[in-house]
Amino acid sequence: MTKLILIRHSTPQIDPTVPARDWVLSAEGHAAAKALAERLVGHGVDAVISSDEPKARQTAEAIASTLQLPLELDRDLREHERANTGYLPRPEFEAGIARFFAQPDELTFGEETADQVFSRFSAAVERSTKQSRGTIALVTHGTALTLYLARTTGIAPLPFWRSLTLPMAIALEGGALSIL
Repeated sequence: MTKLILIRHSTPQIDPTVPARDWVLSAEGHAAAKALAERLVGHGVDAVISSDEPKARQTAEAIASTLQLPLELDRDLREHERANTGYLPRPEFEAGIARFFAQPDELTFGEETADQVFSRFSAAVERSTKQSRGTIALVTHGTALTLYLARTTGIAPLPFWRSLTLPMAIALEGGALSIL
C-alpha cells in the first residue's frame, strides 16, 4: 500500500496586489521548507510531486533537492481556484472557506465548488499512487489538502483547516493520519 505524505506549502511572501496562486516563498518560507525537508529524510520518501503554483513548487524543490529525488508537477494538486475573490481580510476569507466546506456542491466562494476540487485532487492522488512508488510526498495547499483528508478520513474540515501551519506534513497510511 502506498503511503502518502501530504505537505502544505511553506510561508509565502504575501502581496495583496498579486493573486495568491502566484505568490512565492518568503525568506522565512525558504528556510522553513529546508527544515521540513530535513525532517523528512528518515521517512523513506520515494517520489515528490507538487502543485505547479510557485509557493508549493518552491517548497517541493527544497524537499526533492534534500532527498535527492526528481520533482514532478501535477496541476491538479493546485489550490481551490479563487482568484476572483481578491485579497480579503482574514475574517472574510475564513467565512468564505467555511461556506466552501459547508456547501460542497454549491459555488459559494471562488471559482470551484468543493466537489470539483475534491474530484480533481483525488484524481491526482490516484494517478500518483497507481505507479506503486512506495511513499509519495504530495506538496499542495491548505484548502485542497483539508478537503481531501476530510473526505477520505472523516475529519471535520474547518477545525482541521484552521489548525494547519506553514509548512506542514501529514502522513496518511491505511486511513490513519499522523503529523510529521
